[in-house]
Amino acid sequence: MIRLDKYLANLGLVSRRESAEACKSGAILVNGEVIKKSDFRLFGHEILRVYDQEIEVLEKVYAILYKSAGYISSDEDEFGYLSYKKQMLDCPYVNLLHVAGRLDTDTEGLLLLSNDGQFIHQTISPKREKEKEYEVWLKSPISPEECESLRQGVKLDDGYLTKPAKVEHIEEKKILLTITEGKYHQVKRMLQAVGNEVFYLKRLRIGAWTLDGLEKGEWKLINIDG
Repeated sequence: MIRLDKYLANLGLVSRRESAEACKSGAILVNGEVIKKSDFRLFGHEILRVYDQEIEVLEKVYAILYKSAGYISSDEDEFGYLSYKKQMLDCPYVNLLHVAGRLDTDTEGLLLLSNDGQFIHQTISPKREKEKEYEVWLKSPISPEECESLRQGVKLDDGYLTKPAKVEHIEEKKILLTITEGKYHQVKRMLQAVGNEVFYLKRLRIGAWTLDGLEKGEWKLINIDG
């Protein structure tokens, strides 16, 4: 349960002060009924209309974005780069969302997003060993021996030994790599450890969640219960 004015402010539609004025003017409807008090209580799944925008009230939101390279995984623009949220301006819940597993700025692919703190923690926790699958283009041909080293686990530049990975050799300079960890720049550092270098990187999957036909810059809401 949440107050109407707080929910509107969280969405970034109107401030709490503006919501009181909007209610007085009859601009806010819940399930077709004009709401005159901004402290009206929402319980979830109501149809909320604010001026000409209609939204389903969701307490917890889960989404997938196909992030394009060149966008950062931060909620705000930083260091001259645009936030991934700039690719979701048509999502009414965008201001609620946070990343569950970041991607490098120069990496494209699946970003899992939510406002559910427990879900985010469970997704990124190393203890959960949730699989993350990447399509990896390499600067040099990769040998069967290098693939086997990745499968066994490799020592990174800081001495950390990675857990065994799944590797599928697709083309001379392309592999599918599946890991269960999320160390800083891990995929790039793993390939450096076997004497190669990543040319381009795309995340295809986190756990059971995939891009599932999304194009770059597209997003969709998901149901984590199946």
